[in-house]
Amino acid sequence: MTMSKIEGFTSLSSLEKRSAGKYYLFILFNVFLGSIVTGTALQQLNTFLNEPPTEIPKTFGVSIPMKATFFITYTMVDGWAGIAAEIIRLVPLVIFHLKNTFLVKTDQDRDEAMDPGYLRFGTNEPRIQFYILLGLVYAPVTPILLPFIIVFFAFSYVVFRHQ
Repeated sequence: MTMSKIEGFTSLSSLEKRSAGKYYLFILFNVFLGSIVTGTALQQLNTFLNEPPTEIPKTFGVSIPMKATFFITYTMVDGWAGIAAEIIRLVPLVIFHLKNTFLVKTDQDRDEAMDPGYLRFGTNEPRIQFYILLGLVYAPVTPILLPFIIVFFAFSYVVFRHQ
């Protein structure tokens, strides 16, 4: 959000949109491409050194399904736990209790303290798009990942419908 503010955007919707784009690119390059490229490069280092450069895409194509176990673990840890943390909304809960203890003097103050804020579009939407990308990439290659992503979307549906 700060980077988008520095760029000159002032409305909340444009700040959220720009932040979501930046966060999605961060996740795409660091988590998806970074884990595939580095995992493949480290596992297939001998192959890279002994084969011609034209065989590198084929080597990546063979090794991408081997990274499915990483993304299964990533989906369970980041996706399922992140959605579980979203339903708890621990930070607004703690802020409410702090405000209620120290700042509330009237009923209007209590109503303002009980306002949990809004769902952060700039962080939630890129995560959902990332799991869609995982599902689309790994559905034809390694379909064992799909049940984990379906559980993520089922949890997401329940949580975001509640929110």
